[in-house]
Amino acid sequence: MLNTYKLFLALFSLLLLSGCANPSWTATGKIVPPVYNVCPLEGKWTVTQNLAPEGYAGEANLPAEGGTAQFTRELAVLGGYVWNKPSYKIKKVNSTDYLMTRYIALNNYLVSMNKEVDVVTLYANLNFLGEFMKIDDATVIAFVQNKVLLLRKISDQADSPLPVADTNIRDTNNESNIGTSGIFIGVKIPSDNGYTYKTLWVASDDKKLRPVLTRNNIFFPRNSGFWELQVRSALNNGTAELFAHDTAVKDSATQRVSGETSLKQAQKRNTAIAIDYIGNDYIAIENITAGISILQVLPVDKLSSQIGIKVSDLLGAKGLTAYRSAREQALRSLRDEGVTLLNEVADEENFGLTRKNGHWYLQGRINYQSNGMAETREFPINIIPPANLILYDTLYLSWQNIKDRVPNALDAFTSPNKDIAIIETKNKLYIYGISDEKLDSLPMGEIEIREGETVIMAEWATGSYVDIWERAFLVNDAQVAENAP
Repeated sequence: MLNTYKLFLALFSLLLLSGCANPSWTATGKIVPPVYNVCPLEGKWTVTQNLAPEGYAGEANLPAEGGTAQFTRELAVLGGYVWNKPSYKIKKVNSTDYLMTRYIALNNYLVSMNKEVDVVTLYANLNFLGEFMKIDDATVIAFVQNKVLLLRKISDQADSPLPVADTNIRDTNNESNIGTSGIFIGVKIPSDNGYTYKTLWVASDDKKLRPVLTRNNIFFPRNSGFWELQVRSALNNGTAELFAHDTAVKDSATQRVSGETSLKQAQKRNTAIAIDYIGNDYIAIENITAGISILQVLPVDKLSSQIGIKVSDLLGAKGLTAYRSAREQALRSLRDEGVTLLNEVADEENFGLTRKNGHWYLQGRINYQSNGMAETREFPINIIPPANLILYDTLYLSWQNIKDRVPNALDAFTSPNKDIAIIETKNKLYIYGISDEKLDSLPMGEIEIREGETVIMAEWATGSYVDIWERAFLVNDAQVAENAP
């Protein structure tokens, strides 16, 4: 009897315990991401070879042959740099395809042809630092700041403690560099065939202006590196193509290669594309086909899609409500005017961005006909653009203060360091220092622009990234601007 009681008690306990657990079949569709206890580059490495060809410029503070690199979850140390709280992302790639995308021709003995390898991307404070191609557990090829280094592991563990107190090591997360700022400025230029584009680089150290650099097309930073964006027009058939590619990828005008994305428009009359805004991952354009002009927001990685992103996908439910309310108000006004609406159905893709008084604003568009002519009506979408669309859009000065100093100002951009400002007018871009939250009495310099030219991109770098961005720009054919300060 006692044994029966014990058996019953044991079975009852098992039932209670099983009731506390989730059976595997109840977790259908639930994906639990893997947890990594160590970083994918964990350990201490030595630089055994510089794989870049002779004359290929690189960052002097990175380790030379015989130097070391160390990685943990808490720190990444490369020569003269140390990054706190780095993040690592891993992707699997075909080794041959990946190396084909680089300007550097590497010896075949390093990797087996068409072998699948891991590429680890290193970030700090959301800034892209470099990529590390793992040949095996003890061999890595590092693509960092215009250098290509062969690393061999010498220890599975980094030094403890890491030499962060070394005065020769610069902590790029914590160094203030308050007086060092730089900005990529994308400019849209009216032309006989639509628009052309150029990029300006403006940088200063303690309000001392560096030479202004420029190059054709739009050169812009992304988490994966630096990209180029351009619009190509085919005059023989009236089509236009929006084209973007990673500048670390070989570019061929006749052959598509990995790393390129493009938007090919249907072959219709009067097809044109005008870029209104460029960010890290999204662009806003005006797409004109057969006389009908619509707005579109497109992801840089999927320009091959001719359909723009929907309001609900980018702005969520709150944004969709704001969009529909503003659009309906604009529609009522147009109905009162007795015009012919081309599409009264809520078009969630006909929206974009516009600039006003130092900020980007979301706007929608309605297409209609008046006296047989195609017309458009824009309406504001009263919601702040999300951070994944516009990462930085802060104006540290009051608009009134800007107008007091530059009465004909049309737009303004201020550095995250609060040390310089770019003021746009009809014919000039003025570069001002900022002191006590006011523009200085006189500009540090000015850049001539033609009437009708507009700024469509403003990407800021501060601290040590100013040098990194400037070097990348120079490597990609930037020149000192004519008639620039």
